[in-house]
Amino acid sequence: MSLALVASRREELATVLSRGAWRPWRQRSEGVWRQRRAPEGALAYQRRDHSVSMILTGAGRAQTEKAMAWLLETERPDSILSLGFAGACTPNLDIGDLVLATRLNHIEGSPFDWDPESLNPTDLQSGGSQLDVTHEEILADAKMLDIVRGAVEINGIDFMPSPTLTVNSLVRTSGLSEWLGETYGVSAVDRESYWVAAAAGRAGVPCLSVRAIVYGVDETLPGIASRLPDTPSGGRLGPIFKYGVRHPRKMWRYMRAVRSARNAVATLMTVLTNSDIFNVGKNP
Repeated sequence: MSLALVASRREELATVLSRGAWRPWRQRSEGVWRQRRAPEGALAYQRRDHSVSMILTGAGRAQTEKAMAWLLETERPDSILSLGFAGACTPNLDIGDLVLATRLNHIEGSPFDWDPESLNPTDLQSGGSQLDVTHEEILADAKMLDIVRGAVEINGIDFMPSPTLTVNSLVRTSGLSEWLGETYGVSAVDRESYWVAAAAGRAGVPCLSVRAIVYGVDETLPGIASRLPDTPSGGRLGPIFKYGVRHPRKMWRYMRAVRSARNAVATLMTVLTNSDIFNVGKNP
């Protein structure tokens, strides 16, 4: 069985890639990753035993759908694990905690368009007319959810099974994160997981989304977060360095949170590959 890992940016899976990296003084192993040709705007990798493929799509709907089309046509995975960072929408989650998405929601538009009524197919107060704000949802693959939940429970990893929300723009303020959690009944918000699950669902491929919390519900992301490019890699060092010089304390807290979330994703992947629950590492 082949497993595909999907993330939007290299930072989200950097520790996973580095743990499988080859060092000149070590013997090459089957776990090493090699970079492959990918569609424009994306990065693709594959383990040398061909059991796991990885694609970094870039952020946002357009990039995600383009990369997923390539992945499903070229790699034809048996299952997909969507990984990445998210913001917390509930005080029950700390930085580095994992959210196993039980249901993936999506709402269109900007924050000015969002309204609690958009979760309902009709507005009963207006006589049952359709609402302008589009809301869509996808249920997680039950089998994959049970498998991953059992693995993290056994290994003592902090997690929460909960609905998540995908929106078009970055949610970086604490007030908006909290409002989304209370209004839509979700625990985490991101920009890509719904589109990964939607593409997998159309292709009939089981998919599970797991998100590592990178900022709490009472925290506001530094302004630089909304100005970084949506590409999977590159173009970040200069802006981050300049912002860090002007706001060293904010930048230090942000980078520490990114490191914690990144390590949580890597720990999850170590558990899943070592337990071989997806038959990773075994050739058919």
